[in-house]
Amino acid sequence: EAEYWNDVALTSKPRIILGYFVSILILLAGPIMSEIAYARSSESLRKVCEESGTEDCDVQLLATYGLSQVGTALNCITFIVMAASLVACFFIYRSRRFKSKTSVLYITSATYVAFVAFMSGSYSYTVNVSDWMLLRSPNMFIFEIYFYAMPLVSLIFMGLPFVSTFEVMSLATLGFLVIVPLVNPSEVGNAWVLFESKSVYRYSVLWYSVANEPVYQFVDEVVDEVTQDVSYDLTLDRDFLRHGKLDCDVNIGRDECVKISRYMLLSPFIYLCIMVLAIIVVGYFIESSKRAAFVNKKIIAALTESRESALVQQQENQENLIHSIFPPVVADLLIENKSQMGFGNFGTMSTCSSGLMGNKTIGKAVAHMHEEVSILFTDIVGFTAMSQECMPYQVMQFLHALFLRFDDLCDMDDSLWKVETIGDAFMVASGLEVGKRASSENEGSGSFQSKCSSRVLVSHKPNIDPQGSADSAIKFGRSAIRVAARLTMPNGQPCQIRAGVHTGDVCSGVVGSRMPRYCLFGDTVNTASRMESSGVPGRMQISQATYDLVCDMGGFVFEERGFVEVKGKGKMATYLLREDLDLNASST
Repeated sequence: EAEYWNDVALTSKPRIILGYFVSILILLAGPIMSEIAYARSSESLRKVCEESGTEDCDVQLLATYGLSQVGTALNCITFIVMAASLVACFFIYRSRRFKSKTSVLYITSATYVAFVAFMSGSYSYTVNVSDWMLLRSPNMFIFEIYFYAMPLVSLIFMGLPFVSTFEVMSLATLGFLVIVPLVNPSEVGNAWVLFESKSVYRYSVLWYSVANEPVYQFVDEVVDEVTQDVSYDLTLDRDFLRHGKLDCDVNIGRDECVKISRYMLLSPFIYLCIMVLAIIVVGYFIESSKRAAFVNKKIIAALTESRESALVQQQENQENLIHSIFPPVVADLLIENKSQMGFGNFGTMSTCSSGLMGNKTIGKAVAHMHEEVSILFTDIVGFTAMSQECMPYQVMQFLHALFLRFDDLCDMDDSLWKVETIGDAFMVASGLEVGKRASSENEGSGSFQSKCSSRVLVSHKPNIDPQGSADSAIKFGRSAIRVAARLTMPNGQPCQIRAGVHTGDVCSGVVGSRMPRYCLFGDTVNTASRMESSGVPGRMQISQATYDLVCDMGGFVFEERGFVEVKGKGKMATYLLREDLDLNASST
């Protein structure tokens, strides 16, 4: 409810301000100016009475002047309250200290309640002063209500909550139509008594007489004579009343004449009641439409927030998936290219594949040269025979258990990166330097183009620690052999793997637009694969290039295997890690 009231205050801001302006203008142009004019005329008459020395005139006019001063003061107070409330609402709307604008509605409701109270008081003094007008026209006090309560029409378009509109209009009805007419302090007393049959009949005769009198200069004299005595008996025969009595008693009928005259006298009251009821009903329907709009807006906001949260979560999941598939440097570049192409989010994986990686440009955009990188391959001995003997899901479960352990070993060293698995083969690269975020130097160098369609080939600096990279690869291979030896294959045979390592230059990149993969290319990859395939079960074989990097480091013992025939390479000098003489076996 508090949120709804705040929403009403915000959405109704221009109408509330406009309503204040309209009410102030009506108040200023109507009651205030008329009271000022009446006060000036009363002051002039008072001076005349003082100069003439007439005692009766002095008492009556002084009393009238005093009542006029009270009415003028009440009108001015009402004007000040309205203006102050307008300034307060302006301040609340513009101030950042008031996060909730609900106080504007409370101020506005209180202002119009105060308006009803002050203007009812001013109206009561006007009725008291104008008692002679009530005798001439009993419904004159109803017309005065239109004059004093007219600023309340602003409530129609101000858009206040229904409870506020109903409260103000109910108090206005109670004050102007009930309390003031009933407690009228003038000679007339209760103003509603003037609508009794006798008073209405007297008014009817007078009205019909005036209407049929051809000589209108006698009207004022007639009124003066009638108003000298409130209990004037119309049975007295007067020439100027003969047409009225004839119409009411003979032509129309006294009862019918009273009914017609009473309706004519009460018609302004009926119109006023209809106007009050219309304001209340309109306020109710406006309130209903606003509440429905507020509920719809809350639903739309909740759905939008839920949608945005789902999209953000989906984007985070897909970015995490990309980071799990590609190295951070490559993944960041792919995500950056996606943003620069104008994709607000990844959407689905098909969108990611066709949008982010479409147009067959991704391989061109992400290609890096790496120097002195150590590549390691592992392969399970007897995997083909085991696959023939076991069910496929058993093979998959076994590979999953083995490769999970290899993944844990990769996570222990930041220089290692799992490149891919092909069947039972596990490929690891050491020294790629892709496990770290792109440096500010690379980001500001301008080597990375903003469009995916650009052909970019980024050459990295030489590996600053090729020996450390080779050392990490050999340690991983040694640990992988030990971990695998603890497992049993689904066919009951102990697990043995071969491992091979070679060091050299490679090029990395993302290949394909459907199910893209981060791959390494170059002769180094082929040679490392040959080191594994030509190796010995349960042993790790390294090339001469790798051996030259780690031979002087200590911690490993290698035995020279000699020259081995390598497919596609000819004879190559290779070395086998001596596990039994490994100086670090106990520590590992």
